[in-house]
Amino acid sequence: MKTVHDSIALDQASGLVLIPASQRHEFAVGVSIWDGPAEDAYHAFVQQEAASGGLDRICRKSGRGDTILPLTVQLVPRPDNDYNPLAISVAAPPSHGGTDHDRHFGYMYERNLVSLGGAIRSLAYVTGRPVGCHAYVEVYRIDPREHQECGVDHGPVIAASRTVRFGYVGLRLLLPWWEDLQRMAVTYARTVAPDQILPLIGHWAPWAPGARQELAKRTQAPLFPITLRVENGQLLAYHQDLLLACLWPSGRDFFDRTLARVRELGGTATAYAVDYEGSIKVYVEDSSPQS
Repeated sequence: MKTVHDSIALDQASGLVLIPASQRHEFAVGVSIWDGPAEDAYHAFVQQEAASGGLDRICRKSGRGDTILPLTVQLVPRPDNDYNPLAISVAAPPSHGGTDHDRHFGYMYERNLVSLGGAIRSLAYVTGRPVGCHAYVEVYRIDPREHQECGVDHGPVIAASRTVRFGYVGLRLLLPWWEDLQRMAVTYARTVAPDQILPLIGHWAPWAPGARQELAKRTQAPLFPITLRVENGQLLAYHQDLLLACLWPSGRDFFDRTLARVRELGGTATAYAVDYEGSIKVYVEDSSPQS
């Protein structure tokens, strides 16, 4: 595969805020593709990419013998997902037309969302642009005699010519190691939203008296924006003019790095939070107290 950059950047060709595939910790993340319309959209995407010059990109994957067709996909946060509001959809890029839902063909697995999901959602929320990454499918050349003489069914195939055909399996996402992804996400976000505290890791605190009930009258969104303010040495979370919680000081000072960051920004910053099992859970960039 071609060498990719080691930082997140806006890719003019696809219109995506594009996450690079880390060369130092490269690994491939699987995608759950459901039967039905999603699977149809997936095959239409792969075959459209191949028909528009993608076959020229077929190559050997670095360090392995697999033959692959490199792709670029969009990663779409799906807070409307009833099963998991932190879900991330995998879809064709906006250049393929239609809405994010029209282009949807799969989901990232939950086991990968634990470490990678926060940074991907952060990029989408902070930049307001579609986010994407490099991906690939493994391809293999089909001997036409297999089907004619043996009746082998390879399913949807890529037709390079009348006699050359390829089968393909296993859409996989090329994403950086989670620590690298978080570092790159923070660095990129600083250029577009310097006052934003990225929602990477969640920590919780008690609601201020009556705040949870009042917030429910103002928004039903599972993930809602908040303003962080430093006042009299405390780190406070507000929604508009409503005080939601005092985050610092506390018995578990996971917010002390956030306090320092808000002070750097002049005493005010924006972030995101959720209602979490009777507490307010605020998403911040660091999970460890200052030493």
